[in-house]
Amino acid sequence: MKKVQLLYSLTRRTLCAALAAAALPVFAADPWPTRPVRIVVPFAAGGGGDFIVRSWAENFSAALGQPVVIENRGGGNTVTGSEFVARATPDGYTLLFASTALSTNPSLVPNLKYRTPEDFAPISLVISYPFAMVARTTLEANSVQEVIALAKKNPGKLNISTSGDGSGAHLAAELFKEATGTNIQTIPYRGAGPAISDVAAGHIDLTFTGMSQVQPLIDAKRVKVIASTGQYRLKSAPDARTVAEQGVPGFNAVVWWGLLAPAGTPKDVVDKIHQALRTSLADPEVKKRLAVIDGDVRTSSPQEFESFIRDEVVRWKRLIKPSTMAPR
Repeated sequence: MKKVQLLYSLTRRTLCAALAAAALPVFAADPWPTRPVRIVVPFAAGGGGDFIVRSWAENFSAALGQPVVIENRGGGNTVTGSEFVARATPDGYTLLFASTALSTNPSLVPNLKYRTPEDFAPISLVISYPFAMVARTTLEANSVQEVIALAKKNPGKLNISTSGDGSGAHLAAELFKEATGTNIQTIPYRGAGPAISDVAAGHIDLTFTGMSQVQPLIDAKRVKVIASTGQYRLKSAPDARTVAEQGVPGFNAVVWWGLLAPAGTPKDVVDKIHQALRTSLADPEVKKRLAVIDGDVRTSSPQEFESFIRDEVVRWKRLIKPSTMAPR
């Protein structure tokens, strides 16, 4: 009898405790973000990507209501920083500001330890900008068609300097050669500076480069602009028609930058990041800062950005072959 009474007492207490707990208010988890957000730039400090992300980081921080920390993790043609983010906790506090290299590395780098785009949660495209096709002032060609004619008349004699194997400039040059059926030598340099300097000095015939890097030489009439490699003319050189306008239909070689998170980041967090990014990029002062690189500031949905990256990976896999790389 005592055992029955004890069991009844315990059961009643357990039930009362459960009812009391159920009556307590339920507090939801703190909404994201509650601490600083880190953006990894997979290049050394001071480069183009660093400049672009810092142009809108302050506005982005204000939109999120949290500090934003820029962390440069250069190395391996962006592989080092990209791998770091791909392996980061998918909580929205570590983001990647990636460039065109994210879509070219699957073709350039053997045994990558991450998949593109499967190991990332694309958030949005941020900006894209074309190259300027630039020539030495003494080159006997002032248009794309004249360059093509000169190259076909002298196969293997013309040359194009690039900022290095696998760089955006190198790939733009390879795309131009394929689209025009020309035999032009590509000569890799260690960076855009020396590649441009040798064109200005008359040692190299052509190069592909960003306008912000070459504008002083254009102003000094030490090089001349042949074309824009994008779908629109360069704002700083509106008289230079695009390659497509000059008889190479569909030609489009641009550098793009976009924001991504690790795969598995919750959708509601991705959406909040996306909205904060759109807000920051819409600011007139941000657009003014980015105008110096002739960029096209344009956001996209996460789904659109993922499709864009997949298309880019396929496009560069088709183009990049061992024969396009200089001997090591």
